[in-house]
Amino acid sequence: MAKTSGQLEIERRKQSSQIIINDLTTCYYCQSTGLKENEKFCPNCAFPQNGTQTEMKKFKWNIQNKKKLLADQNKAINKARNILFILAGLNLLLGIFVGLIASVNVPILIGCIIGAGIYLGLGLWSKTQPFPAILSGFFVYIVFNFMSAIADPQTIYQGILWKVIIISSFIYGYKGVKDSKKLEAELDSIKKAKDLNIEN
Repeated sequence: MAKTSGQLEIERRKQSSQIIINDLTTCYYCQSTGLKENEKFCPNCAFPQNGTQTEMKKFKWNIQNKKKLLADQNKAINKARNILFILAGLNLLLGIFVGLIASVNVPILIGCIIGAGIYLGLGLWSKTQPFPAILSGFFVYIVFNFMSAIADPQTIYQGILWKVIIISSFIYGYKGVKDSKKLEAELDSIKKAKDLNIEN
């Protein structure tokens, strides 16, 4: 019985998606050379060189999935970093408005400038050391709000929505840093011979 065009197309797609390895001494994924033909896994990247099609495709899928997760975690880190820069800008604007425009209040102006400087410094620091910078930023934000609450208890409820968003961003960023470190370590462990951005 002749196969239908639909069946032929399905078979064609299956064949085109097959991973074909012509040289077992060269890793299909990382292109490392000198592998033994009877080795199941590449010693550099752990690709199942002599594995089944399912094992090889699962390896590639796991790598792509981890790269996607790492990209998502980096977005969380960038979000927390942006919050630090936003807080720096808001503190500076608040200091100028309250300390110079609305009334001449030098202590408030100085305090806001110092706060802006702290947030700005933490934001810049987070580009090289995101974990301690974001954690410190969260701590500073809580301390500043606590001090404001002592001076005026009504500030606890003022801008509550923004406070929730800011705190959530810090927590999201903190978790992102922790998860990204783990993912980077896992990806680096198989990145010994060739960059992971290759598409096979």
